[in-house]
Amino acid sequence: MSGPGPTPPPGSVPAGQEDAFFERRAGEPEPAPLPPPPRRRESPLLTRSPIFAVLALCISGWLLVELSGDVRYFFAPRAPIDLGGPGAYALEQARENRLVQVRGDLADAVSATVSRTGQARTVGRVAGTNLLVDRPGRGGPPVYEGRLLPAGARGDYAEVVAAMRARGAPLSDAWLVLRDGERPRERWLPVLGSAMLLLLVAINLRALVKGLLS
Repeated sequence: MSGPGPTPPPGSVPAGQEDAFFERRAGEPEPAPLPPPPRRRESPLLTRSPIFAVLALCISGWLLVELSGDVRYFFAPRAPIDLGGPGAYALEQARENRLVQVRGDLADAVSATVSRTGQARTVGRVAGTNLLVDRPGRGGPPVYEGRLLPAGARGDYAEVVAAMRARGAPLSDAWLVLRDGERPRERWLPVLGSAMLLLLVAINLRALVKGLLS
């Protein structure tokens, strides 16, 4: 009598069951593809319309031009340009938005008050020149050191100049204004404002280019 067949080793799978396992695996449907990753949504600040971007660029550019003089003066050298004194003036060395120094008596002085702050100031002409000095207070030594304002700021002094001319001041049309006491590295606001405007320019320029290329 024949004995029982060989016993499969422990852990093995009978041949019939193994075939059935692979048949089930082969008959199963392929897994569905993974969904695409969610599309990254950009900030609304970066997806503005081209028209809005152009408008923002124009306004930012205009403001940057308006602040450019203040920014240049902020980074100007701290050593003043010496414009001389009585009998030896060197006004040809005057440079806008630079720290300058001049000596001399003020003639045709006019008292003024800053409407925003209420500060009392005196505007006078350095005797023998077309250089006006805008200084705080009502008096002081005849030495003035401060910012030589650009020609675009002369409109702020139109009324003062008219009053001085009414008193007989011999002022030509090429007059300049020295704002006494205003020195570089003191006013941070124009610099910070310009930095923010440059950031806005970069954002809107990116939005404009993307809108034109899409």
